[in-house]
Amino acid sequence: MEVTKKSKKSKKAKKSKAPKDSSASIKLTALHRKQKEVARVLILKQEILMRSGVSYLEYQEIRAEIERLNSLKETFSRRVEKLKQQDK
Repeated sequence: MEVTKKSKKSKKAKKSKAPKDSSASIKLTALHRKQKEVARVLILKQEILMRSGVSYLEYQEIRAEIERLNSLKETFSRRVEKLKQQDK
């Protein structure tokens, strides 16, 4: 009885049969992931402010970070819209 080994080419061929994503859809997926993370952090920061157990200095720092996160959120939204238009 001879044991035959599969060649590496056949393994690679099977992997390559999977549908390949376009670069736009990969970028879109990455942007959605980043958007979710920014939204999560934004919610956490807003909850910290709502507790109002923070000093004025901490309040100022958190407000500045919330403004930065909101601008990031808007930037990601614009990029998603651009990518959707390019994908069409």
